[in-house]
Amino acid sequence: MAESGGQSRYERLTAEQMDEQRIQSEAYQYLCRLEEAKRWMEACLGEELPAPTELEEALRNGVILAKLGHRFAPNAVSVKKIYDPEQLRYNAVGLQFRHTDNINHWRNALTSIGFPTIFHPETTDVYDKKNMPRAVYCIHALSLFLYRRGLAPQIQDLFGKVKFTEEEINNMKMELDKYGIQMPAFNKIGGILANELSVDEAAVHAAVIAINEAVDRGFVKVTAEALKNPNALLTDLQEALMSVYQEMLRQARRRKEELAASRGGGSEEKDIYEEFLTQKEIQKNIDIVNIRSAVEHVDEALDSSDELALLAALQLPCLSLRGLRTDNGPWYLDQLSADRQQKALDQGSVDPLEPDELQEGVTIANQCATRARNLHAAEQCVNASLQGNDPRHTVSCLMTSDLQLPDVFPFAATLYHRELQLLQRRSPQGELLQEELFVAVEMLSAVALINQAVEAGHMQQFSSSLVSPSAGLSDIDHTLLDRYLDALLFEKQQAGKQLLNWNQLQEVINRVNTSVQDDYLQLQVVSQVNEAVLRGDAERLISALMLPSAGLEEVLPRNTCRYLTLLTAAKKHRAQDSRDPEAELWLADIQEAVTRANQQSQKALKLCLSVAAVNQAVKENRVNQTLRVLRLPEVNLQGVIPSCAAEYQRELLSVITHRLHTGDNRSPWVRFRLGDGSFYYFHLTHLEGTWDRPPSFIHNNVFLDQDQIQEVVSIVSSSYSRGALWRSSEALIVRLQAVSRGFLVRQKLEARQRYLISQTPAVITIQSHWRRFVQQRAYRRRLQFLYMNWRAVVKIQALVRMWSARRKYGARLSFFRRHVGAIIKIQAFFRANRAREEYRMLVHSATPPLSVVRKFVHLLDLGDSDIREEAELLRLREEVVRSIRFNRQLEADLNLMDLKIGLLVRNRATLQEVVSHCKKLTKKNKEQLSDMMNVGRSKGLKALSRERRDRLEAYQHLFYLLQTQPLYLAQLIFLMPQSRSTSFMEMLVFNLFNYGSDRREAYLLLHLFTEALRYEIRLKVEQPQEVVTGNPTVIKMLVNFYRHARGQNNLRDVLGPALQDVLTDRSVSIRTDPVDVYKTWINQTETQTGTKSSLPYDVSPEDALSHPEVQRRIDIAIINLKNLTDRVLKAITSNLHKLPYGLRYTAKVLRDALRTKFPDASEDDLYKIVGNLVYYRYMNPAIVAPDGFDVVDRCAGSNLQPEQRHILGSIARMLQHAAAKKHFHGEGYHVRVLNQYITQTHHRFRKFLLSVCDVPEPEDRFNMDEYSEMLIVHKPVVYISVSELINTHRLLLEQQDVLCPDPSDPLRLLLNDLGAVPTLQELIGESSGDPESKTEVSLTLTSKFDIFNESDDQQDARALLLSTKQLIIDVVRTQPGDSLSHILRASASHDQKACHDWLVQRRARQDARTPDKMKRNQSLIANGNLSLEEKKRKILRSLRCLEGRGILTPPNSENQILQMIAKDIRQQRLHRQRRGAELQKLHQTLSSLQVKSSFHSEQVDYYRHYITSCLDNLTASSKSTTKKAAESKVKKKFPALSYSAARLQEKGVLLEISDLPHTQFKNVVFDITPGPETGSFKVKARFLGVEMEEFLLKYQDLLQLQYEGVAVMKMFDKAKINVNLLIFLLNKKFFKK
Repeated sequence: MAESGGQSRYERLTAEQMDEQRIQSEAYQYLCRLEEAKRWMEACLGEELPAPTELEEALRNGVILAKLGHRFAPNAVSVKKIYDPEQLRYNAVGLQFRHTDNINHWRNALTSIGFPTIFHPETTDVYDKKNMPRAVYCIHALSLFLYRRGLAPQIQDLFGKVKFTEEEINNMKMELDKYGIQMPAFNKIGGILANELSVDEAAVHAAVIAINEAVDRGFVKVTAEALKNPNALLTDLQEALMSVYQEMLRQARRRKEELAASRGGGSEEKDIYEEFLTQKEIQKNIDIVNIRSAVEHVDEALDSSDELALLAALQLPCLSLRGLRTDNGPWYLDQLSADRQQKALDQGSVDPLEPDELQEGVTIANQCATRARNLHAAEQCVNASLQGNDPRHTVSCLMTSDLQLPDVFPFAATLYHRELQLLQRRSPQGELLQEELFVAVEMLSAVALINQAVEAGHMQQFSSSLVSPSAGLSDIDHTLLDRYLDALLFEKQQAGKQLLNWNQLQEVINRVNTSVQDDYLQLQVVSQVNEAVLRGDAERLISALMLPSAGLEEVLPRNTCRYLTLLTAAKKHRAQDSRDPEAELWLADIQEAVTRANQQSQKALKLCLSVAAVNQAVKENRVNQTLRVLRLPEVNLQGVIPSCAAEYQRELLSVITHRLHTGDNRSPWVRFRLGDGSFYYFHLTHLEGTWDRPPSFIHNNVFLDQDQIQEVVSIVSSSYSRGALWRSSEALIVRLQAVSRGFLVRQKLEARQRYLISQTPAVITIQSHWRRFVQQRAYRRRLQFLYMNWRAVVKIQALVRMWSARRKYGARLSFFRRHVGAIIKIQAFFRANRAREEYRMLVHSATPPLSVVRKFVHLLDLGDSDIREEAELLRLREEVVRSIRFNRQLEADLNLMDLKIGLLVRNRATLQEVVSHCKKLTKKNKEQLSDMMNVGRSKGLKALSRERRDRLEAYQHLFYLLQTQPLYLAQLIFLMPQSRSTSFMEMLVFNLFNYGSDRREAYLLLHLFTEALRYEIRLKVEQPQEVVTGNPTVIKMLVNFYRHARGQNNLRDVLGPALQDVLTDRSVSIRTDPVDVYKTWINQTETQTGTKSSLPYDVSPEDALSHPEVQRRIDIAIINLKNLTDRVLKAITSNLHKLPYGLRYTAKVLRDALRTKFPDASEDDLYKIVGNLVYYRYMNPAIVAPDGFDVVDRCAGSNLQPEQRHILGSIARMLQHAAAKKHFHGEGYHVRVLNQYITQTHHRFRKFLLSVCDVPEPEDRFNMDEYSEMLIVHKPVVYISVSELINTHRLLLEQQDVLCPDPSDPLRLLLNDLGAVPTLQELIGESSGDPESKTEVSLTLTSKFDIFNESDDQQDARALLLSTKQLIIDVVRTQPGDSLSHILRASASHDQKACHDWLVQRRARQDARTPDKMKRNQSLIANGNLSLEEKKRKILRSLRCLEGRGILTPPNSENQILQMIAKDIRQQRLHRQRRGAELQKLHQTLSSLQVKSSFHSEQVDYYRHYITSCLDNLTASSKSTTKKAAESKVKKKFPALSYSAARLQEKGVLLEISDLPHTQFKNVVFDITPGPETGSFKVKARFLGVEMEEFLLKYQDLLQLQYEGVAVMKMFDKAKINVNLLIFLLNKKFFKK
């Protein structure tokens, strides 16, 4: 510099030198600006940045800028949005296009804080280094902008304070020359920033300066006026706290001045805000004062226990308490008072509660209030339900957790409702409280359990429920539990379906106890009766019989003697029957004897009274009375004739009179002898009888007994019969008398007739009355007759009605027959309608009724077509599996042949190398030759050796497993850090799937994406919104894949035309800011007129909108914006089919996975997340920067103007708001219009997203199934670098405990086969000169595991469930019932059993027609052959077993299994459709397998022919090429090689011969001749000239042994041969050229 200065004194600088000096000065100044920006960003970020000379390159990836944006605008740029935050991918592979997202995030952050757009650099200015000084210029302006707002430190001025080398300055000068732009004016940033500030920001600045000045003055009134200035944008100002504000701000201002003074001051210009308080600091101090005041108000309200004052204090905005409710005031007062007391006890001083403590107290109080309200609401719900008639609703109210009641059982709903309803009516207040409900429900639940145990007949459950204290039953005798159960079961049957209440239970228990007591007393009575009968004690007998506990009916003391007689006879009869002399009478025998004795006494008494009546009538001489009593049935007299009554009277009276003359003893007693020979004594005066002989008994000698009366009656009747014989001849006399009387009567009749004719009117009147009387009498008699024969009348009426109904039915039937067609249609309509309703109930109802299930259960039966299709399906599956296995065998043969060809080729190359050493072969270099022939000399992963081949196959198996089983890679993506996931994992995944280059790889890659997404949501996502904010790795990978790898053309097709039209039309204006539109209008007016406008330039938005021209322009801009947005949206929605299928299916999986994990999430929230994936992540970047995504032509994309980018950004923002239904903030009418448009557009977006998720499954899209892997003719091949191979192997080993914890896991088995991670040299080979880790290898992927391994699993829970469902179907189809429990417990009728037997026989016939391979399991067949009752019992056992295994949950197990059967019925149709599709698919698969088999067969034939040709060529090379040798070949065979054992030992071929010493080797000769097949040799051993054995040696077997690393083989089971030297010998003698 000094030299240049000295030179300027003596000579003038040229123009070029002056430009050079200027440029060099600019380079130094720019380096200083870089150093200033570097130090300022380091202060903001707290991390070290590269040197100024490297800062530009470091800024290109945008990571530092995005972190800076997060520093001052965290809401606009979250940490998760920053791509490659650790710059690992940037350091590994350099710049990626996604780094532009970081630059865009930084620019969005600048916009969000209101940073003037004039300073904003373009994305390409940073990413492509087109204008890096502009980016540094923006950082300087940003530092000043943030410093003035108090958000960042001040940037330093380092011009002239830092030094750079000449080389650094020259390099920077060269860089600036490349830019070819003018250096920004860094010293003018402050002025430009001030000019670019809006009116509002300038006003804020002025108001803040005024506040600081007022604080300095110290006048509270002045400070208050300054604080109240609306331009200061201060909130929550309180007039009462102005003095406190003054003092607080003064102290803050003093602290800031002291801090600025402590930093020291230089000559440079200071910013005003180094000493003044910023608006944010002022607001912060005001908030602190407000919070302190509010806390004190709360404390005062708590001291005074004033609920209203407390609510008012809590509602102050400065506290920002959440969840406040005015109706929770009492709870707030109690809780906060308790919190304050607790705080005083903990700290020892009474301090007010802090805002966070207040928030915690408010939250707890809200919870307490909610619980109290919920309890009250639950009580009200129960009481209201009890006033109704819905027991189910009552139970649902009782089961509310808010009531905290004991267990409530839904099956006892009626019991709860009925009993609680009675309890409610008895309650004084008419409502039940929680305590009353708790006690009542506890008792009723116990009663319900007792009812349930009674119905089930479960003794253990019944006993535990009955004696439960909750039941409250008294007088329970544990020895009478069986009788209680029987009695309650009988009472339950009497009550029907209604449950027994507590009173009924107690009544039954008391009844059983009383019955047991009565039985005991009756036993005592029976014992006393037997003892009295045995002793013949009548008094003791009657006293025992009269006991009330005996329960005997009509025991009369007067019949005691008869009782004793009959009981004695009965006791003897029982002793004879039982052959037990000591047999006793039972209570029934005693009752029977008492009844029979009473009947006999009554009969004897009636006989005595009747005979006494006859004697009395005879004595009174009353003929009619005598005849009447003689005809009494009790007297039992024979041959009594009424005509002889007088004779009976006379004869009987004569007998009595005769006895009176002979003497009357006047005894009152008479004795009757009965039919059984017993005597009955009758007292004539008292008219009473007895079985006991009266004392001093004397029979009355005048009294006629029955026999005497019968004798008199017989005599008189006989006499009357004889007198009637002669009266038979008086017929003639009677006839004469009749004729005479007839004549006299006719005379009287004629006279009477003449009289009646003369009195005709009177006669007619009399006749009419008489006829009336006759008719009435006939009617009454008829009516009486009908009443007497009412049954016959009813029968006749029924017959008549039946005839009438039958006639009507016949007429109706004939009408139906005439219209049979219409009737069939009507019936079909109603049946179809009913069937549809029932099927709809079966399909859509969660618990279909049993009747509906029974109606459709026949759909589960297999028809003949089903059996044929199933048989065809089974046959095709077997054929496909057989073909697959045949193809795999062919592939194995091809691999073996390929190996053999490789061995032959390698042996041929080895042979050529060894031929030159044939003549030099000595004993010393035999081992060297053996090593030369060893296959192990070839190194590398694909070396032709068993070890390397096994490792290669293991890697191929490993990557095939990772490719076809996506769960491993999904877990790996989840486990790895995000930085490694987005770099290494993305490269690994895309390389493994060949970037989805064909149908198979695309299907598997999509399967990986969806599985990883499900895994991430299942384990990591706690809220649905975390999918948006968390930025999952798999979403980044799939969006990157479908947008860059395979979705680029799709975006161009979808968005290209629309965006091209938008960019072409540059005259469109879409600015809707009123102030901007107003200023533009003023500028245009002044430009057109050339005169200054009279309108003010700086106005508010309201004033700007007051001008019609501004409104018109805003309306036009809104219309333009809406039209452009509609154009792009239409392009998106109309090109739905052009979107990548994988992206659409991933969106569907995302929606379904979130819906499964978060069932309470709304559909709107789910589709917002789907829209974030489809639009914001996939489409939005292409709309914002179409040139960066090759969506539009380069000519249009590379020269985008700021206005064009503004238009694209506005369209993208509108679509983004519409997708998320997010409205703009503001009150202007243009904002309302845009918000209305956003709402309308959101509905279109919603339909679009619904259509996006409506895609078929990948199996249908890519035509993949379980056999697809077997149909691949060419095996999949992946290309991967050796370093990626090693890193993948290492990563799997590190994570194997998480990926495959099971030792039998396929991945664990493959990793065990691979072993430790190999080194790079092991995989590349020592012979490789380039150890570059990026060397690629190709892996032909194959599977190690057979997917068709068949195994016979034992019967598990699934088999038990299937068997139970089959049994239930049989029972339900046979026996009707309302519920399954009712059917299982009800007995079946004979017809139902017959129907069941017919069903079993029909199934047996169907099983007989079913092919053997399709027949059901033997256990199912055996269960199907059980009887109906056996099936019911087995169903009950199976249900209990399934409940024990957790498959069914009691007590709803029966409903659950019916729901499973209904589900099987619904899926039967789907199963048939799938079966048809599977049949078609299997036919196609079988055809493809046949093509593949033919291909493999051709390959096998080709390989076999090639191997034969190779062996022939090898053999041909050993033959003589001369004509003589050719002729000798035809004439004789090849000469044999003969070597002694000693010679072969010298050559090293023979190592030893078992049991043969070395001295005898010279006597052993080996003859080697070509074998019958090409490549085979016969080896014959001779000992002392005698042939011992012959051994067939195959050349390819030797090569196989060499390949497997076997150095020594046995021949003849005795001789040990060196394999390598034997191959060398054969090559030398038979295959040399």
